[in-house]
Amino acid sequence: MPDFQTLFGGLLAVIIAIVASSMELLSKYQARTFREIFFSPYYLFFALLNAVFCAVVYWALPYIGGVLVRSELLPSLENPLVRAIVAGLGYLVIARTSLLDITIRGQTVGIGFDGIYSALAQYLLRHHELRLREKMRDDFLKAFSRYRERPHIFLGAVRLLLPQLDMEDREEAEANLARLKSGQPSVIDFCFGLYLLLREYTEGAEGAEALLSQMEKALKSDPSYEKSLEGEFAGITSSTHK
Repeated sequence: MPDFQTLFGGLLAVIIAIVASSMELLSKYQARTFREIFFSPYYLFFALLNAVFCAVVYWALPYIGGVLVRSELLPSLENPLVRAIVAGLGYLVIARTSLLDITIRGQTVGIGFDGIYSALAQYLLRHHELRLREKMRDDFLKAFSRYRERPHIFLGAVRLLLPQLDMEDREEAEANLARLKSGQPSVIDFCFGLYLLLREYTEGAEGAEALLSQMEKALKSDPSYEKSLEGEFAGITSSTHK
């Protein structure tokens, strides 16, 4: 039966693996909130998948370590802490190593766990992304339903956002806004694009809603600006907004 140190090392390895794999999602979805990224059944299964593969590697390291892990900088892999670090940070590299090489018609094919892991991980991450997109569309439709008769508020909210950005983000946002304007998009498509810009540079649906509400209040006190903004919006979507 495994001793306490071995069990603790296994738990530490799994924690390291889950944190490392989660960092990839944080990097990919920088504009999303923690709740949007991690409060998802697909993320939970993705974390479980990484935990299982890491635990298998942690258990197997004393038996395969001499073959797959060679470094004079590392002490014995019998040390639970060393095993935890190697398994937690390197389990995917080890899992992708061929366990068996088979030669078929002169071509050598490596067989390992990579095919299983990649297929499951890609499936879970694909559905995780679809879930995030669906949530974003739902948030937009809620906002659009409130401003359906005054869709130019979305354009005004983006204009309100731009001065708040640093130079690099502002240039990027302005370039994206210019692309949105080209091609005379439909009203709802243009508003959705503007909403995505708001979400890209604010924190969650609340941040986008705050800018929309702020612009709505500003237009109430400045009818001339609203008329100008409405005319600009109608010009951009003139081919479909009639």
